[in-house]
Amino acid sequence: MERPGVASGRVCMCQTVFPAHADHRGELSAGQLLKWMDATACLAAEKHAGVSCVTASMDDIQFEEAARVGQIITIEAKVNRAFKTSMEVGIKVTVQDVLTNVEKIVCVAYATYVAKPIGAGKIELEPIKLLSAQDHLEHTLAIERRRIRLGYEQVFENLMQESNKEGDYCDTFEDEEAVSTELTHVQSIELVQPPHANHHGNTFGGQIMTWMETVASISASRLCRSYPILKSVNMFKFWGPSVVGDRLVFNAIVNNTFQNSVEVGVRVEAYNCEEWIKDEARHINSAFLIFNAVNDKGQLLTFPKIKPTTKDGMRRYHGAIARRRIRLARKCILSAKEDKPSDPWGRSNQAYVSYSNVAALTHLAAKPGWEITSILDDVKIWTHEESDVVSLKVEMQVKIPSHLAFSLLSDFTLRQQWDKHFLTCEVLQTVNEDEKIYYVTSPPITGHKPRDFVVLVSQRQPCKPSEPYMVAVKSVTLTSMPPSPGYCRSEILCAGFQIYSESNSNCTVCYFNQVTSGVMPYLAANLTGSSKSIEDTALECIKFLERKGSKS
Repeated sequence: MERPGVASGRVCMCQTVFPAHADHRGELSAGQLLKWMDATACLAAEKHAGVSCVTASMDDIQFEEAARVGQIITIEAKVNRAFKTSMEVGIKVTVQDVLTNVEKIVCVAYATYVAKPIGAGKIELEPIKLLSAQDHLEHTLAIERRRIRLGYEQVFENLMQESNKEGDYCDTFEDEEAVSTELTHVQSIELVQPPHANHHGNTFGGQIMTWMETVASISASRLCRSYPILKSVNMFKFWGPSVVGDRLVFNAIVNNTFQNSVEVGVRVEAYNCEEWIKDEARHINSAFLIFNAVNDKGQLLTFPKIKPTTKDGMRRYHGAIARRRIRLARKCILSAKEDKPSDPWGRSNQAYVSYSNVAALTHLAAKPGWEITSILDDVKIWTHEESDVVSLKVEMQVKIPSHLAFSLLSDFTLRQQWDKHFLTCEVLQTVNEDEKIYYVTSPPITGHKPRDFVVLVSQRQPCKPSEPYMVAVKSVTLTSMPPSPGYCRSEILCAGFQIYSESNSNCTVCYFNQVTSGVMPYLAANLTGSSKSIEDTALECIKFLERKGSKS
């Protein structure tokens, strides 16, 4: 039986930026902001868990705005989802100018915290009580973000192996002006004292982040002869704890430069007194920080090229290239509206395409303002208009178990059996057990070429009974399947199914599709007139599911 859950931990902190918090430009120090973000998020996590919590990781952060002395920083933190012993906490940072009352977003981040009860006992966290549509949305997407975290290392290793196969490691650095990476190496040592730790003696994650930002900034400054500005962070990940009395050794070095940006890698090792004497380090944290630098006129400075001088330096050099590929792919995909990402489906962006696919369907289903246009016994049709996009929702009552409907609807090769608008359908690529790429053709409409689609189908099973099964669909670019002269290549912005269990033998199937001009003209026409074609297709879907269900 599903537990009712408890209200999610929500904490809001407001802070005026004083000179002590700022750098020489009068802007809030990134290290200070990271410390505030971690403290606020940790309070939210502890409010939900009811016990002490420690930082496990903080996802990639992109800083969009700077806060200046005299302005007000507001940090909102909320637990989005509780797993067994860990939680995802969403963090939103805004800055407000007290004179103009203008408010801007500084950054949005997601952190993971682990509950640490006193003693050796374990705690299983209560589920979150969802109070709003936004809570439901973030709760669903937290699972997708967790998949990305867990799969990141594999994606990175795949890119590094590709780089090795392509011979990228044979680079020769003949540029005489290239700077040796060893010249950017910076080491700093900090002694963890009581003000740096919580009431259990564990070092604050935000304090460690602050020290990391400081040493990384010094490393970057050795290249640009200016004061670097932290623009983004490639995930802080805590591998182990540190406590009061530990000596923390921070090693920072430039990994690579990219015209107007530089990546600095920071490794943190901890020693207690005995380990210090024996030189037995504990690796507790690593992160990669990306900096820009500007001149007096605010123009971006160009960083010089760098030259690795060791085998490890070469590994870090190419690692920076792989991480940049992942960042650019993510930015392209997650910022895409109606245009497909130009970056083709590849290892650098698979996880983010999948996340974007499921997130788009989740957002579409959660939109307010759906208007009902047709009601039959087992079929209801809604529409939603926004700018030049018309969205369709078809709800069907089906007399089969939800898991069976999910199995049948997630296999697109079966769709021809009930949807006359699918002429052919073949699997182009099985990405993993939850994702496949299909090539679909549709019959021609009078006066037009037949249409074809290359689509990613992402399937997700619910984590608990109240959540739906999901089958998300969107168009992707695949270099091995370019447009054909005999077909009009069409695009699916967002489509798919959500399947809710009503009983052991009944379920509700909701089909969604965003329709633009040029996509499925038959559907656009029916939305302005009769909806009989949609209803007929829905009824065929119900018959197909129930016929297959009766044979199972």
